[in-house]
Amino acid sequence: MNEITEISLQKNNKDRLNVSVNGSFAFGVEYATAVKFGLKVGRTLTDDEIAAISIEEGKTAAFDRGLKYAVKKTVSEKQMVEYLSRHGFNEEAVHAAMDKLKEYGYVDDVKFANAYVATYSAERGKNRLKLELKSAGVDPEIAEEILSRVDDEDSCDKCLDKYLRTHREPDRQKLINYLMYRGFDWDCINEAMNRRELWKDL
Repeated sequence: MNEITEISLQKNNKDRLNVSVNGSFAFGVEYATAVKFGLKVGRTLTDDEIAAISIEEGKTAAFDRGLKYAVKKTVSEKQMVEYLSRHGFNEEAVHAAMDKLKEYGYVDDVKFANAYVATYSAERGKNRLKLELKSAGVDPEIAEEILSRVDDEDSCDKCLDKYLRTHREPDRQKLINYLMYRGFDWDCINEAMNRRELWKDL
């Protein structure tokens, strides 16, 4: 018999309760979980009910962990799933947490892609941005739509000028490799160098 013998506030978290069964601490729960399962002193719980409470708490904990991560850093859906999985939450808890995070707008691949491109487009070309968005799990159609507004010519100019400011005697091949690594194609690089009359007619 699993009889609830005490319910008390947690010392370090007043939003959670400690539940004792048969005189010993059994588990901690959120207020919402306690209400949902009708937890009160004197009630007897079956093993299945205790298991269900554990699953519900896992979902709540996964959402709370994801929420704290989302308010600190803009992440894609794939990145959030990987983050929660790394922290030990099972598939069911992760799925439930993701549903709530997306519903409340904390995880949104369109918002993520827009923020990512806005942050890095001044120093990276479309080719690299496209690969990075793909790695983050962003749908290719979403990526293409957002990247269509990026001016690779302007970004390449900025990257080239930055390189020239830090290299008094720039090496042609090193500069080309640098810009290609940044995600710019050869035509864009060549045109940018020609505008500055660097190594004409390459």
